[in-house]
Amino acid sequence: MFQGPTLVIMKDEDGYIFGAYADQDLEQRPKFYGTDRSFLFTIRPKFRIYRPSGVNNNFQYLDFGTKTLPNGIGFGGQLRYFGLWLASDFQTGQSAAEPLCSTYQSPQLSKKQNFKLDDMEVWQVHPSLIERDEAPKHSAMDTHPDAVALLEMANRKMYSKDVRSPENIYDSD
Repeated sequence: MFQGPTLVIMKDEDGYIFGAYADQDLEQRPKFYGTDRSFLFTIRPKFRIYRPSGVNNNFQYLDFGTKTLPNGIGFGGQLRYFGLWLASDFQTGQSAAEPLCSTYQSPQLSKKQNFKLDDMEVWQVHPSLIERDEAPKHSAMDTHPDAVALLEMANRKMYSKDVRSPENIYDSD
């Protein structure tokens, strides 16, 4: 993650070639993000580029490991109705744009709405321009040294001593 803008190119089992350009770093978030410099495209059967329509800001989406939200990578549309979706198994996808994807005004990119992935390439366009703090994450035990001392005095095993808190991936808005 945090690799910079990427170009994702997919080929379905029917030979259609299509993809997306994600202008922002791919980051796990429970909602859409990105910029209006992102776009969808088809290469085969016909070369076309689909730029944002201005209807919404649902440019890119990435989530995994959750039960209540879709797990995979999505571009455009809305949850469960993406302009282009790749499931977290990296074997299946969907282009649920009937009649058009609201974000990019693109039609269905693949031959079938639900497709099997035959091949995929992901290209880094340039390194990320976002500087990230690479400081180590804190353990819950680091913030409560008195609790650690009590557990040590009681000769109790501290299962969470090496567990690190996750990054804060939620925006304050």
